[in-house]
Amino acid sequence: MKKFFLMSTLLLVAMLVSAQTKIAPKMQKGMKKTYASEAVIKNASLKPVTITTLTTFEVTDATQDGYVLDALITDVTNDADQSDTKGRIISMSTEMLKGIHTIYATDKEGRVTKIMNFNEIKERTLASIDNLLSSIPLPDKEDGKQMVEKVVEKVKDMVKRELTSKLTEETLVESLQMNTSPLALNGKTIDTGTEEEFKNNMGIKMKRTYSVTDKSNIKSSAVINMSAEEMKQLIYSLLEKLMPGVTDEIKTRMDAMIAGIKMEAKEETTYTLKSDGWVETITSEVTSSTMGQGSVINTKVQLVK
Repeated sequence: MKKFFLMSTLLLVAMLVSAQTKIAPKMQKGMKKTYASEAVIKNASLKPVTITTLTTFEVTDATQDGYVLDALITDVTNDADQSDTKGRIISMSTEMLKGIHTIYATDKEGRVTKIMNFNEIKERTLASIDNLLSSIPLPDKEDGKQMVEKVVEKVKDMVKRELTSKLTEETLVESLQMNTSPLALNGKTIDTGTEEEFKNNMGIKMKRTYSVTDKSNIKSSAVINMSAEEMKQLIYSLLEKLMPGVTDEIKTRMDAMIAGIKMEAKEETTYTLKSDGWVETITSEVTSSTMGQGSVINTKVQLVK
């Protein structure tokens, strides 16, 4: 009986260990991987928009600590409706991605540890935000145009100030672990039931749970669920940062506007891996609801060469 119990225990341990998957893609200097991505955004207030990107990852150096990985977005297209303001903003936002060149330092397992050209990325991001805010249409009437211009300039300054303080190398590296991308799993040891919890610099919390079908197939489910009270505190926190010294009277008026607002989002993602550890495909669906407005984003990523 004792021998049977011991054998059963050893078998169970062996099964648990074998179910674990260590994601450590093989890298060597000169290696290139190109991924094509297609995202379809569906929203009740907007016609469906399809955004496609082509991104190349090149291992440009092998160091004592790991590798240098050069990521370049070579192409971006979208079919957003140019006659609609929201469509034009989406179009401009995606076009800004084209040509973005990020140089990552990774450890031996391919996990990103540093963004080597962070200052360049930050300057380009702030310039892109400035261009985007400048595209906001103004009223044709001269009596209202001057007033709106002043408001827009004030908002631009507040947003840029907030971004300058929040856009750090650390937050960008952390975002790679939160977002769905070919680099997101690198360096992780995953088995069925593995959980991760994230909280971004805005205070939005996300919990992700993994399941492993086999060593080449990994699924993840992520949820964001913020109560009305958590959303209220988040909005007030942002308001204080954007408008220091905001009065209690304004907050009281805001109470009625944001009462009952909740944020709910769910992400279902499947990764397939090649034998060399690199991601081969990603399929993802994100559904969200805020203030009663729902949206769905379906994304497919494919290794093309």
